[in-house]
Amino acid sequence: MSLDHTGERPGATGRAHQPGTAPADVLTHVQLLDRGKRAASLLAGLGVRSGDRVAVALPMCLESLVITLACVRIGALRVSLPPGDGSGLVRHRLRTSGARVVVTADSCRHEGTVLPVKAALERALAGSTRVETVLVVQLLARPVPWTPGRDLWWHETPAVGEPPGHEGLPGTGPYPEDMSQDLPEPPPDSLIFDDPLAGTGRDDSDLGWGGHPAPEGGTAGDLARFLDEKPPHHL
Repeated sequence: MSLDHTGERPGATGRAHQPGTAPADVLTHVQLLDRGKRAASLLAGLGVRSGDRVAVALPMCLESLVITLACVRIGALRVSLPPGDGSGLVRHRLRTSGARVVVTADSCRHEGTVLPVKAALERALAGSTRVETVLVVQLLARPVPWTPGRDLWWHETPAVGEPPGHEGLPGTGPYPEDMSQDLPEPPPDSLIFDDPLAGTGRDDSDLGWGGHPAPEGGTAGDLARFLDEKPPHHL
């Protein structure tokens, strides 16, 4: 394991930057869907299938949304981890969800403080977890602990081709392949005007969904069952 591993994140067209802040991404809807499609191919190439869990330790950023779209596309379930958490909650969620792939930031800023997200994740991974691959998104140029063969930089990982038996991947998403196609209009009696995100909850923050530990006495399958019953609404 290297304790001084950094990656150069190449500049991307459409990435605006202001002093003191992380780069902001400006994409069209079609470009965003394409990112989600390529990320879905990447996850599929890592062995993620419908019903599998993908753990995500990211703040609110483009890659967080792209991973959510990728999970929707292949039918995987996103398990959000609080970035930089050191209370044992991340380890609990990794253990109970059974996630084999984790997507994490190297570091991120929260309320003026730099959170060492990858370093905190390493402590959570020490011990018995099923994690086989860690994809690291570079948000801040900081040295991070590194395990060769397991850890990969997100921006250096090409979207792999579809593995055998998964040829139906591109057509399984909720969006048409040709974005010029018109979606059929739903019948009037099926329209729902309530906005499910109009209200706020204790899990609505820039650090992502679900920042509270499971109640004591819960079983190992509590988190998995909760995800099956109520997938997180956060993007």
